[in-house]
Amino acid sequence: MAIRVRKSTEDDLPAIARIAAAAFHPETDAIAARLFPARLAGGGEAYSWRYAKKTASLSSTDAVMVVAVDDSLNDQVVGFGLWDVYQHSKSEKAANQPQSAAQQLPPPSFDQAAYAELRAIVSADHQEMFGERGIKDVWHLDYLGVDPQQQRKGIGKILLDWGISRAASEGKDCYLLATPAGKTLYAKTGFEEVRTVPIFGVLHTSMILRHGK
Repeated sequence: MAIRVRKSTEDDLPAIARIAAAAFHPETDAIAARLFPARLAGGGEAYSWRYAKKTASLSSTDAVMVVAVDDSLNDQVVGFGLWDVYQHSKSEKAANQPQSAAQQLPPPSFDQAAYAELRAIVSADHQEMFGERGIKDVWHLDYLGVDPQQQRKGIGKILLDWGISRAASEGKDCYLLATPAGKTLYAKTGFEEVRTVPIFGVLHTSMILRHGK
């Protein structure tokens, strides 16, 4: 196994959406379970929604999305990382970027009320952690996903280290809201626990890695 990290491209979007849908599956992930009924977990609606969301992220000026590829598997995409890295003001972003397809037309099974509740919880944590500017002055890890068939091989750590290194080069802290499954990896990498945040009955953890530590 020879893993390398590179910036994602449009050609990577199907693999990214597939990994996201599998790694954050309604049967194993509390947030996905609320957004999509478990009975539809095997269908294509969750994949289509994640594809649209990641397409919007790829074109965003305020996001950095990378993939981990395995050279020994013919450069197969085995994981991805999505970081919010703000370079423009909110007004500039709104003026320059179209609304994503996922925001325009959610799939029929999608629980829009649950999604609005999720966004409110996450936004409140940003404000609690950093004040009025929220996450605009940190590298925020929005997603870290590894193909379930390729997990426990250190791929998540490689993706995480990529972002930490880039943030350190800019003198910025890293922040994330960890799921119970991901918390151990982040703690081992040096992230500090700040507060717990209940999301749909499951305690998530706000964590920060301060520059220089």
